[in-house]
Amino acid sequence: MKSNETTQRLSNLLKDPSQIMALVSNPGKAGMDIYRSLSNRDKQYVAYAAGAGLLIYGYILGRQNKRTV
Repeated sequence: MKSNETTQRLSNLLKDPSQIMALVSNPGKAGMDIYRSLSNRDKQYVAYAAGAGLLIYGYILGRQNKRTV
């Protein structure tokens, strides 16, 4: 991504379906490009959501392992 591009809001991703399709077709490149173009506040939201998702995923895996043992 070029440095002269402006930052965008996370809510713009929901308003523009072409960006979602770009994420689905090439998540590595398009995902990083979109992430880099976000404001710092929106980057924090993404990081907190990812962290919460990992914690919930670990909790669910832990519960499933206890049932199978």
